Amino acid sequence: MTESSPAATFPTFAPFRRFLQIAYVTTDLDEAMRRFGADYGVANWMPMPGMEVETAPGRSCHNNIALAYVGPMQLELIEPLSGDDAIYRAALPDDGSGVRFHHVAQLFGDADELESAEGDARRLGIPIAMAGSSAGGLVRYFYTDHRNTLGHYIEHIWYAPEMMAFLEQIPRN
Repeated sequence: MTESSPAATFPTFAPFRRFLQIAYVTTDLDEAMRRFGADYGVANWMPMPGMEVETAPGRSCHNNIALAYVGPMQLELIEPLSGDDAIYRAALPDDGSGVRFHHVAQLFGDADELESAEGDARRLGIPIAMAGSSAGGLVRYFYTDHRNTLGHYIEHIWYAPEMMAFLEQIPRN
């Protein structure tokens, strides 16, 4: 890699590596899970109702969430319920039941790497749409806003080792 290559410009902020997840927002989680089962063969989900998601220090929203794996790819369905949920709600249709693509997520191996990537995104002027943690800091994440260039967000996430076991409980399809 040379200094003039694009990869040299983005040492830790590399949004097209380490894909973990494809996420969709929906107006009706139960209907979305049913449709994914009927239309795409993804019938086995781990529903997580009423999840609190930190969107910024001192701000959060509540979402119904469901997770499933198809091969190595994790799928996430998000139904925004209340609070600071505009990042999810804005992508939804104004009327009726719907499912819309929202983001891809990349998994980081350690917290320092995630922090470095967030610093690089800020240094490069890439908008940070949301940042937070959950499970007492055992999960940390931030979303970069690429809607103007790619049409979607990218979530950058790190799980503490003890939380990685949680991923093994998600149903496989």
